Amino acid sequence: MRMSVPRRMLRLAVSLGVVAGIIAVCASVPHVHAASLVLLLLLTLLIVARRWGFVEAAAATGLSAALLNYSFLPLKGLGPTSPEYWIVFVTFLGVGLLASYLAVQAKRQTDEAVARREVAERLYALGQDLPIEGNSGSMVAASINSLARIFQVEAAAFYDINTGEITRSGPKASVISEDLLRDVAHRSELSKHGVTGTLCVPLDCGGQVVGSLAVCAGGMSEITFRAIVDRIEIGLGRVSARENLRQAQETQRNQELKTALLDSLVHEIKTPLSVIKTAVSSLLSRDSDAAGRRELLTIINEEADRMDVSMSEVFWTARVEAGILQSGKGSHDIRPLINETLDELKPLLGHRSVRVDFPDALPPANCDSSMIKGVVKELLTNALKYSASDSPVTVSVEQAGDEIITSVTDSGIGIQPGEETLIFRKHYRGSVRASGTGLGLALAKTIVEAHSGRIGVESKAGGGSVFRFSLPVSKRDVA
Repeated sequence: MRMSVPRRMLRLAVSLGVVAGIIAVCASVPHVHAASLVLLLLLTLLIVARRWGFVEAAAATGLSAALLNYSFLPLKGLGPTSPEYWIVFVTFLGVGLLASYLAVQAKRQTDEAVARREVAERLYALGQDLPIEGNSGSMVAASINSLARIFQVEAAAFYDINTGEITRSGPKASVISEDLLRDVAHRSELSKHGVTGTLCVPLDCGGQVVGSLAVCAGGMSEITFRAIVDRIEIGLGRVSARENLRQAQETQRNQELKTALLDSLVHEIKTPLSVIKTAVSSLLSRDSDAAGRRELLTIINEEADRMDVSMSEVFWTARVEAGILQSGKGSHDIRPLINETLDELKPLLGHRSVRVDFPDALPPANCDSSMIKGVVKELLTNALKYSASDSPVTVSVEQAGDEIITSVTDSGIGIQPGEETLIFRKHYRGSVRASGTGLGLALAKTIVEAHSGRIGVESKAGGGSVFRFSLPVSKRDVA
């Protein structure tokens, strides 16, 4: 940093004045040995050199040598023409200048070491503060605020070459020219603006320029700026690697889901297709009577329904496992969803008795309405399938803390001990055989867990079952 002339003159005057004062005081005090004065002067010169620099110390050294010879040596009969006079003068001058120079160098090395340590600490803090998620553009843009805060720069800016957007930070962010950012990004070389002290350099990620970074930091060196850029480029590489890994995993997962979807479809469609094929062949033979044809057509209708249910279950399972929730996810009152599901199941219910038990006040749940209706439908269908046609089924809803609990109770055959968790696995049909694909409860479990809920069953063989699932209360409706 360049020092003003008046300040430099003031330091010189103070340095010379201190030296002159010391010599004057020592000269007025009797019996002060010249060696003691020399040591005192050297100590003073070291302090001046460490405090203000070599120029002030050199001037003070010259004055000290002259006044030392003038004030002390003439008392011993040594004058300007004496060789001893000049030996003392030159020796003191040389020792003083050398000591001052070494003191200044030691101070400079200490300051540089402190500065390097401070830069290293800030670089470490910047590296820790860099985001590890998102794309390259958002990562660097998010790093601008960290850079401005940690290094206390007046202005920092990032130009995204892909979007053309500029992200700025710092109290004087507008001082960085937009034209400079664009020019450096396309020229791919460092630029230094001497007037504003702006440093600008392109940012590289995987051999491709993603934009340019500029800082206006006054005294920041190019080495420090390069180190900052290196840290950010390392962060870019890390984010890019994570993104590539995520995409690779997503691709692999999608491929696995496609394979599972095809396997499930083949598994679930093969049997009903065989039955339909046999029934159609019998109809085409024209050997059956009207009653036989009706029975065959009924079989075809049932197996077609089974195929439809199988395809729907496999489809929804694949969508949920892929993390795809419907756009209807939000605040929904669970009671209308249950009533709508009961209306849709009227053909299956027939004259069955289904009792509903709803509280007067119930907060909405955070859910996807179409998917939760599918869960309720599966639990009701399951209750009707495994209970007698004259036995009641109860659907109840209650609030338990931050959850909405929905229960479906039947008085059917119940579940064998040890099967309470197995029935929620894919294709597990249980010890009691019934029509179905073995995917319904597995799908219900997947949907509920995708909503951060829980599903389970309480049952005993021959004593009926109670299926329960929970959904989180909608936070938007909680005061």
